[in-house]
Amino acid sequence: MRRGRLRIVVAAAAVAASAALIGTAQPTEAAWNDGERATGTFASGSVAAVTQMTCTAGLLQPVTFNWTAPAGGLTRTGYRWTVTGGLAGSGTLAAGATSLQLTNGLLGIGSGTFSLFAVGPGGWESAAKTGSLSFTTVVVNVNSTCSVP
Repeated sequence: MRRGRLRIVVAAAAVAASAALIGTAQPTEAAWNDGERATGTFASGSVAAVTQMTCTAGLLQPVTFNWTAPAGGLTRTGYRWTVTGGLAGSGTLAAGATSLQLTNGLLGIGSGTFSLFAVGPGGWESAAKTGSLSFTTVVVNVNSTCSVP
């Protein structure tokens, strides 16, 4: 019984000592505000796609795609083009470009899909304007065809 009381007294002393060490929270002054302030505006924009494109081709002629620069939207910084499918190729053009010639020597023999993207600030691109092309070789004559939907 004496041991039980001793344990209770020791436990109570430990609790009292812990409370004395912890103490109570003291108020402090904190300066979490900053007197500076900034404002700004945000604007959204889009890179307009080429809407009017034509192509020409024929016997011993390259495929030439011509387009009208898109109106409106963000200022163009250039164009990016690709040819995919049985033929493959890609490249970039200056912002003022309005045509591109594709030759059999550049692409080979076969058919493909031509895609033209207007490129704007930061590398953002418009939706693609597409057309199709093909090159055919019969003996020595080279014939090219194209179409734009």
